Amino acid sequence: MIMQKPEGISQLVEHLFRHESAKMVATLSRIFGIEHLNLAEDVVQEALGRALQTWPYRGIPENPSAWIMRASRNLALDVIRREKVFRGKEAEIARLIESGRSSTPQSVSFSEDEIADDRLRMMFVCCHPVIPPEAQVALALKTLCGFSVTEISRAFLTTEAAIAKRVTRAKQKIQEAHVPFEIPVGDEMARRLDSVLHS
Repeated sequence: MIMQKPEGISQLVEHLFRHESAKMVATLSRIFGIEHLNLAEDVVQEALGRALQTWPYRGIPENPSAWIMRASRNLALDVIRREKVFRGKEAEIARLIESGRSSTPQSVSFSEDEIADDRLRMMFVCCHPVIPPEAQVALALKTLCGFSVTEISRAFLTTEAAIAKRVTRAKQKIQEAHVPFEIPVGDEMARRLDSVLHS
């Protein structure tokens, strides 16, 4: 553990939010399913908040990203258990989590290729044809880039409420259409690539 002043910890957590949270959300979406995108975003935010509360007293872990990821996965599993959303799949989810877990948080990591694949899958989910183009970009900016609704609304020159509605509707469409968390192949890839490149 590395001891640091609270200001330094706040800056580190801000950095992790800006540069790591999208990767974590994408990976959690792969583990728990894209239908739990909101859960993935929420648990990453909660884990970042817990880091702000814990690290000033216990020190910064050797691998802060791994700590946040592990805390996020544990929080997600707690939510799923508590809400009994996946009662029939709890053993499978626990197995998936255990397969990526090791005895120490410092060694919890994912290969860059795996993270890149998850982010690419998430990009194809964000740009799925069931989602209107303007919502695709807003969802991608929020989910993959970690921009806030306020920042996105400024870029689009519109209200925060409008962007929040776009993002919410896009997530609903993903759930309703059971959009798969995968990279399309063949003709499907050819049809969908333009929307991904445009976003």
